[in-house]
Amino acid sequence: MKRVAIVLAWLLFVGGLTFAVIRFSGLLDSMLMADEPADISLGPDIDLPQSPTYFLVCPPDACPSTDRNVPSPVFDASPDTVATALQATAGAQGMKLVEGNGLALELRFLARTPVFRFPDWVDVKVIPGENGGSRVFAYSRSVYGSDDFGQNEKRLKSWMSATVALIGQQAAPKN
Repeated sequence: MKRVAIVLAWLLFVGGLTFAVIRFSGLLDSMLMADEPADISLGPDIDLPQSPTYFLVCPPDACPSTDRNVPSPVFDASPDTVATALQATAGAQGMKLVEGNGLALELRFLARTPVFRFPDWVDVKVIPGENGGSRVFAYSRSVYGSDDFGQNEKRLKSWMSATVALIGQQAAPKN
């Protein structure tokens, strides 16, 4: 019995060490390729997967028929200010910009899950409002798996909250 415990402890140690080396050396990023996502059109006619591996933030009049979405915040800022704020807050959500820039109103990010580094694509389009404000249409989806365990929803909600807070700080009067 003691030998079995020693062997199991040794296997656990070796397995944990192997995972740590692969995880923190960046090897998982090269092993779990994101590939290039298909071009998509963000709007009410977006082609959504059958499996629950996505989440949307969209204006109510532009949302497709799904329960995996929340309404877009109404930003009291110009579209280019919102796009710049989205980029500024993306890093804290584990996202890296791969297409677009501060002046582009359509951006694409690559996100990776925290532990196993599974890739997710996040596309966002800033939509000018009628009264000078802005809204966003954001689509976060997993590359692998048949369930995202709420990661895409958590990412988008947290990102929108951080962006609203940043724009609010920028608009606040300076003392």
